Order: sequence, then structure tokens, then C-alpha cells
Amino acid sequence: MLEFEKVSKYYGKKAVLKNVSFSVKRGEIFGILGQSGAGKSTIGKLLLQMIKTTEGKILFEGKELKELSRREIQTVFQDPYSSLNPSLKIGQILEEPLLANGVKRKEERRKKVLETLKKVGLLESDAEKYPSELSGGQRQRVCIAGAIILSPKLIVCDEPIASLDLAMQEQILQLIYRINQEEGITFLFISHNLPAIYRIADRILLLYQGEVQEIQNTLDFFYHPNSEYGRQFLQNTKARENSLTKKAV
Repeated sequence: MLEFEKVSKYYGKKAVLKNVSFSVKRGEIFGILGQSGAGKSTIGKLLLQMIKTTEGKILFEGKELKELSRREIQTVFQDPYSSLNPSLKIGQILEEPLLANGVKRKEERRKKVLETLKKVGLLESDAEKYPSELSGGQRQRVCIAGAIILSPKLIVCDEPIASLDLAMQEQILQLIYRINQEEGITFLFISHNLPAIYRIADRILLLYQGEVQEIQNTLDFFYHPNSEYGRQFLQNTKARENSLTKKAV
């Protein structure tokens, strides 16, 4: 579905991605793992066409990104507080992408908004609230609603639970997993959070200083990392002790 082919990204002489190649299968949750500065978010920005590659190419269903409709790839960012327009009600926020994509009838937009709010575990009455009236977890649910409302094929989640408390992190992970299973949407889950990656990702790519260290099924990586850096990464974060419990999703 998604192919990175020898992709590099430079800012001046500084390389933030170096010869990165990987593929994402349709319907999977693919984790991008690494420490801060590893190049994880750069991959997300490239997919969202916020920046361009220096070398290599990115293909989505066999086409270059510039040939795609923007609605096919959506995103959920880290901060639900700054992602939502504080002057608009939730219903208005969710109607905007529908209007921009040709859904002109108010009744049709309203119906889609209410259906989507239900999918993410919010109430119809939440459509009449402003972002400031919602909790952090509820706001992130709104952000997820905004990402799925156009029925995209891929959602890029860039540290989507980093600003939430542990209980809310678990709820959002469960929601992402359920949407993946029920809607068939593919997810690229970018995080430095080992327990979260372990719980939700089917496969992982481990980055270090812009280079791919390994790509494995998630359980194989946690139990049998292939690279020396992978072994050090797990040991340094005490991942085995802290995150190897039965998956909740």
C-alpha cells in the first residue's frame, strides 16, 4: 500500500533521514519507533506533503503522493489542545472537511458528524460544545473523528497519546485499534512510547539518527531484536520489565 524507496531528507548538509526504505501493508498498524531526533516525525511530514524528499520516492498504491487526493491520508497530532479551532463548536470543526470536499447539503454533513462522533465514543450533544468544554481525551477523540470523517485509507498518528494521562492513553489506543479493525483504515503510529507500540502495532520500524535499524513483527522485536541498537534500546528503557505484558488490544 505504502512504499518508501531509498528516501533521504537533508536540511542543508544535515541528514535527518538516510536511505530509508520500508513498506506498509493495507489494514495494518505500522509503528515507527525511535528516540527524539531519530527522524520519526520527518516521515510523517513527508507523507502529509508538508516537506519534500531530497532523494528517493514515496509511493501510495503505486502512485506518487502528489497525484493523490489529500483526503486519502489524514493525521492525528500530539497536541489536541492546539489542533482544534477554539472559536468553533465541535460540530462546525468536523463539518469543515466535509464542506471542503463537496458535501454541500447541511443535513448530510450534520448526519455524518453525529455518526462519526458516535464512532469515537462521544455524544451527539458534544457537537454543540467548544473545545474548551472538553477534556484532553475528549479533544483527542474529536481529532480522531476529524481524521476518519472523510474515510481515508491511511491515518498518520504522530505521538497521539503523548499529552494524555495513562488512563486516557489506554482509551485512545483502544479506540485506534477498534477503528483499524472495524473501518479497515491503515495506521502509521509514530511514537517513542514502547508500551504503546507494543500494545498496538503489528510491525515496527526502529530508527536511529535517521537510519533504519530494523523492521520486524512487534513481538519478534521485543523478544528477539535483530540489531545491536535494538537490543540496547530495549535494555536502556527497561522495555522487557515495563511493557511485556499481555496485549490489551
